[in-house]
Amino acid sequence: MSNDRYQFRAVSAKSKHKTVAFDAIITVNETAVGLKDWKSLLPQSLTNEKESILGFAKRTALKPEAGSVLYFDRIALERSAIVLVDKKMSAFKLLGLAKDVMDNLKKIKVGSIRLDINLEDKKLAELVVDAFVSALKTSEFRYPRYGAAPKEAPFVFAPTLLVRAADESLENVLDRAAHEGDGTNLVRELAMLAGNDLTPKNYVERLRKDAKTEGLGFEFLDVKKLEKMKAGAFLAVVQASPEQDAGIVKLTYAPKKKVGKKTLTLVGKGITYDTGGTNLKPAAHMYGMHRDMAGSAVAYALIRLAAREQWPFAVNAYLAIADNLTGPKAYKPNDVITAANGKTIEIVHTDAEGRMVLADTLYLASKDQPDLILDFATLTGACVAAIGNSYSGAFTNREEHHAAIIESGKDSGERVWPFPIDEDLGECLKSETADTFISTWLPPIGQADLLMLRMK
Repeated sequence: MSNDRYQFRAVSAKSKHKTVAFDAIITVNETAVGLKDWKSLLPQSLTNEKESILGFAKRTALKPEAGSVLYFDRIALERSAIVLVDKKMSAFKLLGLAKDVMDNLKKIKVGSIRLDINLEDKKLAELVVDAFVSALKTSEFRYPRYGAAPKEAPFVFAPTLLVRAADESLENVLDRAAHEGDGTNLVRELAMLAGNDLTPKNYVERLRKDAKTEGLGFEFLDVKKLEKMKAGAFLAVVQASPEQDAGIVKLTYAPKKKVGKKTLTLVGKGITYDTGGTNLKPAAHMYGMHRDMAGSAVAYALIRLAAREQWPFAVNAYLAIADNLTGPKAYKPNDVITAANGKTIEIVHTDAEGRMVLADTLYLASKDQPDLILDFATLTGACVAAIGNSYSGAFTNREEHHAAIIESGKDSGERVWPFPIDEDLGECLKSETADTFISTWLPPIGQADLLMLRMK
């Protein structure tokens, strides 16, 4: 099932294949107890080069331990690397290791790569294949560019890849990782498009066209439809926009062979530009706010993945696509807004627009009565203030899911940390004039917990 550029070949000690030249050969081995030097790991075909390679490893004090990579040239134009791993290495660390290797190969402009997996542990082999394919996909990504083309055409890194291993089931891992890598690059592309390019109107039209190509159902709830639904929280945010092109996109995936009756619903925040509204952001914090739609891109990439991999259960995706602008019609602090569920919200800060558009979007999504809702959003800098840039924050109103969230992160190489949302935290959200405040003036860390309690 491998694609044209990414191929898999099952090999064994008795396998015989034609010798094919590759620009780069990567061999992944597991470290062994008592391994003192690289000699036993070098290919038997090396003759004159062996001593110089071992000498290089000795001079640079490169020890044969987990996480080490020994590079050497086997023949002209062929870059080789021996990568050492062990079962203790996390998926996160393996991803970093694989990325370093792929970045090195990209610098020397290789056009073909062979990845030899010499690992007996099945779980470790799966993580390694996933890491290297993901890293290759990441390295292949090209940023959107506007304006005149450069005088010299940039090098396009899109090598062929052959994965060789004894375990035939690793072909499925290769295919899945390639699809996931395409999804990651889709999110990156959408997030890097200029704000005046990926407007709500253009975003919706792209989703409409892509849905047809991918075999997904498409429905667009525009401003007029949301008015009939009395989605006041969403409409309050977009009332400053002169275009009135915002709305909620619903994408649906129905499997050809459904197993069971469970349904997964994805929700994504799609603010194509966030000025902060009446509570205008400082200039330094406004730059880059064209990426405030990344949550919706993740939700879209996931439902596209479901369609391409033919997941055996139904998936819906609700994308809250809007912009948060300022102007004479913009909503403002102390306004009281009625959400789609009938609850009233007193506005404290208009830069809390994410929880406003998501409040109505989540309400609509919940009416489908799915078994699980996953909500993705660049919702608050308070999360970064609490746990930094190397973790994703997770919130759930089902404590029994905490362990599964963390384990999923470990398996995928995504560091995740769950936040508490205890009921007593909501005392400061009580308003004298409405059912709830939109937010409070708490320090950032407290805000991170409260925003999820507010969404609950």
